[in-house]
Amino acid sequence: MTTNAISQHISALKGVPSQPTAASVRPVVKPGYRLVPALVGRSTDPGTVVYVECPVWCTVDHVADRSVFLEDINHQGAPEVLALPSDHPARVPVEAYLSWWPASHDDTAGEPCLSVDIDSEVMVYGRTAALAVADQLAAFAENVRRLAESLPADKPSRSQADEALRRVRGEAV
Repeated sequence: MTTNAISQHISALKGVPSQPTAASVRPVVKPGYRLVPALVGRSTDPGTVVYVECPVWCTVDHVADRSVFLEDINHQGAPEVLALPSDHPARVPVEAYLSWWPASHDDTAGEPCLSVDIDSEVMVYGRTAALAVADQLAAFAENVRRLAESLPADKPSRSQADEALRRVRGEAV
């Protein structure tokens, strides 16, 4: 009787279409993205390698930068850094970079944004706001240039730029 019951189940399975094997399935990756490995799991565990869609501008090594949960994976582009030369030890650079937290539930959820980091305070901007920030920075740069051009010419013997260059090279000032 057991053989008959098993035979009935086997014959019922014959109508189920074969499922593709993992080797025959090729994931489709959206244009502008690539499939990369990411290590997920607590640092006390060996972790699991998963493959995620990663934007081409992302510079994060998702294996070296382990995430505890899949939802914690974020993408970040190379920063553009503005560091003003200063003798003051507390120089605060300004960085701007593309970032994306795909699992985020805030205003920029699911969309890449421009992140502006000033002394570890990060503001994020969508496209329209990021373009407005860029316009403000361009206007600021034009004003700084206008002010700089109004200054008298540097004395040829020893300009501030020469002194700054000597400091960077470690030469006597």
